[in-house]
Amino acid sequence: MDRHPLRASAAAVLQRAARHPVMRAAAGFATITSVVKAVAFLKEAVVAGVFGVGSAMDSYLMALVIIGFPTLALANAAQTVFIREYLRIIAVQGEFAAARFLRQAVVGLLLALTALVVVWMAVLPAILAVVGHGLAPAQRALVTTNVERLIPYYCLTGINLLGYGVLQSRRVFLRSALIPIATPLIVMALVALGGADLGVLIGSLTLGTAGETVLILLLLSREQPRSAAPAAQTPGNVREFAWGTLILLPGTLVTALSPVIEQTIASGLGHGTISALGYAAKLPATLNTLLTSAIGVTMLPYFAEQLARGDERNCRRFFVRYTALVTLAGAAIAAVAVLGSGSFVRVAFQRGQFSPQNALIVTTLQQAYLWQLPGAMAGMVASRYVAAQGRYRAMAIFSMVMVPITGLLQWLLADVWGASGLAFGTSAGATLTAIVLFWLALWRAAKPLSSWNTA
Repeated sequence: MDRHPLRASAAAVLQRAARHPVMRAAAGFATITSVVKAVAFLKEAVVAGVFGVGSAMDSYLMALVIIGFPTLALANAAQTVFIREYLRIIAVQGEFAAARFLRQAVVGLLLALTALVVVWMAVLPAILAVVGHGLAPAQRALVTTNVERLIPYYCLTGINLLGYGVLQSRRVFLRSALIPIATPLIVMALVALGGADLGVLIGSLTLGTAGETVLILLLLSREQPRSAAPAAQTPGNVREFAWGTLILLPGTLVTALSPVIEQTIASGLGHGTISALGYAAKLPATLNTLLTSAIGVTMLPYFAEQLARGDERNCRRFFVRYTALVTLAGAAIAAVAVLGSGSFVRVAFQRGQFSPQNALIVTTLQQAYLWQLPGAMAGMVASRYVAAQGRYRAMAIFSMVMVPITGLLQWLLADVWGASGLAFGTSAGATLTAIVLFWLALWRAAKPLSSWNTA
């Protein structure tokens, strides 16, 4: 069998993919994001050298997960729906209506976040009794204090997510990708000066996020067109946004349970396990951001606009081809990263209170985490395609089924192999999730939640 035509065909597909506008935008976004993530890694090295692996970082990381579970679930659901609705409003009603919708969405999200945090703090002792079942009472009290300190950070994060949604809708990819560099720069500077003080760490995180908010608002003031003629009141826009968010919220809430489930299992695996898993996840999470989030950020507006024009066939073909390329690339990158994992951990973290024994433990965990890359990358692309179709209910049901299955895999493997089994269970769950989500994306659904047509 002559393989030359097959190789030529594959090369032609790769060349067309590389020339695609979405690919060029994603490459630019990933390039800028790599600089931001390099700075973020330097920040993690500074934090690791100051705090090491121990009870203080365990309490901080658990607090991040606990307060982030409800707030980020709501904010992420809102951003997904917002981008699609914002583009629809621009196409149908114009720029002034879109600007009005943005203001209403921000106010609504802040009110919802405030109510959610009040309820969450009321039930925090019961949450800690489950999530922190392996922690001493003094450490639980420290987690509670850290959760309270992190509330402003998560409210600012919610505002930022909608701001980034506007910038992504307007194709302001490169400048918006650079904005997050403010947070690690501020954290590094203040932690280096303040030492091993969790108050300084949390305060610097909040201050850096506020700096992001200011930069987003400045960029929005330049990119958001102004109209002299006010648009008519359209309460239906806000209703569509609120209704779509509510439909998607159960799914994002269950998805946000993933780190909670992981830390619940980890808290019973011994002292320092939570922080060791946290350090081990840094490299896989960064690679996911560079290789998946960049594509997801650029693809949701592209998919939404293509489907709005009725070009479902070409959109579907591009989705299938790109998912295949992303999966192969993810497997190759994971294999290379696993081989270099030990050297990376030593260079990035082994200093100060972070001992060589800590480095060996984190290396093993990191290698298990890295195999999630192919599934996580393909799953992100598929989720963007489903979101562009407006199939929020399907996304919610999917998450409510797959997250518990992943948690079961983590628990079963952790029972056999300890922390390494927990990390590998995360990778196995990501692979299974991607397979099911890819099928869901290609399944022809009924009419989406909201139509792009005025009728």
